[in-house]
Amino acid sequence: MGRSGRVVVVGAGVGGLASAIRCAVAGRPTTLLEARSQAGGKLSILQDAGFTWDTGPSLLTMPWVLDELLQATGSSLAEELDVVPLPSACRYLWQDGTVFDAHASLPALLESIRRFSPADTHAFIQFLSYAGNIWDLTADPFLYKPFDGLKSMNNGNILKRTWQLDGIRTMDQAVRSYFTHPYMQQVMNRFATYNGSSPYRTPATFNTIAWAEFALGAFYPRGGMHGITEMLERTARRVGVEIIFDAPVREISHQNGAVRGVCTTTGAYYEASDVICNVDPQIAYEHFIPGARARAERLKKRELSMSGMAILWGINRAYDHLDHHTVCFSPDYRAEFADIDAGRLHDMPTVYLNHTTHTDPAHAPVGGQNIFALVNVPAQRGEMDWESLAPMYIERVIDRLAAFGMHDLRDRIVVQHVYTPNDFARLYNAPGGAIYGLASNARMSAFLRPLQRDRQLSGLVFCGTGTHPGGGVPLAVLSGKHAAAYVLAKENKNM
Repeated sequence: MGRSGRVVVVGAGVGGLASAIRCAVAGRPTTLLEARSQAGGKLSILQDAGFTWDTGPSLLTMPWVLDELLQATGSSLAEELDVVPLPSACRYLWQDGTVFDAHASLPALLESIRRFSPADTHAFIQFLSYAGNIWDLTADPFLYKPFDGLKSMNNGNILKRTWQLDGIRTMDQAVRSYFTHPYMQQVMNRFATYNGSSPYRTPATFNTIAWAEFALGAFYPRGGMHGITEMLERTARRVGVEIIFDAPVREISHQNGAVRGVCTTTGAYYEASDVICNVDPQIAYEHFIPGARARAERLKKRELSMSGMAILWGINRAYDHLDHHTVCFSPDYRAEFADIDAGRLHDMPTVYLNHTTHTDPAHAPVGGQNIFALVNVPAQRGEMDWESLAPMYIERVIDRLAAFGMHDLRDRIVVQHVYTPNDFARLYNAPGGAIYGLASNARMSAFLRPLQRDRQLSGLVFCGTGTHPGGGVPLAVLSGKHAAAYVLAKENKNM
């Protein structure tokens, strides 16, 4: 169909928006279909009783990935959004009163480590060098370029240097080989949760996540993370993307091994030479693509990433000891992940807290605070009754936070909203409510996610959390970039 062929993007998450922008800039007529009445997917917002919360990602890394996308449209991140570096990526708390601030300044960061573990200050530098080497080896072929399985690994010379990926050891084994203090080990192991996995099972290759946060910095867009969604939607419209909300997809039609178009539940049909699907591949194969149910069943056999229970509190006081990002650690991290792996709720979970009122005072009434709390819980296939479990577990989380200086939290709550794995499954087409798609608990699992370019249907490409390169805002943007690259490469081949 050549350059005139329409691209239909299914799903207006970050990956879908990024891919639609790229296709439109390249001159392709592009239609973006979104089942809900708003864009952004998980990168959403909630406002109630004078409080504002980001309901999904709360941390921005690698902002230059967004800038590169905007540069392609003739704009820039600086023109579109006020992104500020955070002086500390996170504050870590333990019940004995120990505090570790992951400062952006290296001297301050090393001093923060020295206060409770002098022996680990030099180890931290060594660890960053080790993790940075893995990053250097994998970033280009795995993150910054479209990944096409063994072919990409061969082209990137990875197969010849697999020993440098440290894929045999677990993250925890590698971390313990550097750090002696159990608190530093816990901090570094936490980065496995960024892709919904266990540090005691996920390959040490993923220590690159720690390197990215410590070496590349943590950022926040003033006004909230949802500003990224608004910016991407605004940009998509500016470059000519047709965005249609309230348009749930019923079918991605195909004939003779090639996609032909997309039909919505309202009966509207959009002919397309290419379809970019910003929906988890398992869901797409099971519900949208005729004849692909067997492929969905194969994906169902693979392990899902963790899910979470998110609690949004508007409170009528401010806890000044909480940073923008704060983690209140479980006393037994290994036991916590063992429970999650076994499909159980842990009695004393680690609690991640985020509030934005230091940077955006308008996100809460004067004297109040907008708290987003997240605890890791198992993804599920329907075996947990969250309607009855959620109230009980919320009380347990409140009791846990009392041990971290929030003794009066229960009495300070003005408004509360809760998201369980059932909500993540319903709102975002996430199998089992898994926030990060498939788990990364096996050797080479970083390279075994469902590929973006469908091998059986010409013109079908995936993007987003369920495929390469993984979850998180910058990776979703890169996933959209690569999806568009596949579409445009196919076009150039046909011309």
